[in-house]
Amino acid sequence: MIKVKETPELKNIYDYQKRLELLKDGFAIKDQSLRGKNVLLFDDLYRSGATLSVVTRALYDQGMVNEVYILALTKTRSKL
Repeated sequence: MIKVKETPELKNIYDYQKRLELLKDGFAIKDQSLRGKNVLLFDDLYRSGATLSVVTRALYDQGMVNEVYILALTKTRSKL
C-alpha cells in the first residue's frame, strides 16, 4: 500500500464526507502480493475512520484481499 496523492492535514476537517473526498483515490496497491490474504491494518489514531475506510476499500478493490482487520491504538475524544 502506497500513498499516491498529497492530501491536506485532516486534523481540522471535521466533516466525514469531506475527509472521504480528500482521501479518495489516495492509496494504491504496489503489487499483487496481498491477493487472497488476510490483512491487519494498524493505525495510531482513530478519529473518524475515513482513512481506514479508504485504505480498506483500496485493499479490497485493488488488492483483492480476503479479509481486512483493523487495530487502532488511540481514539480521540468527541467534542461536547
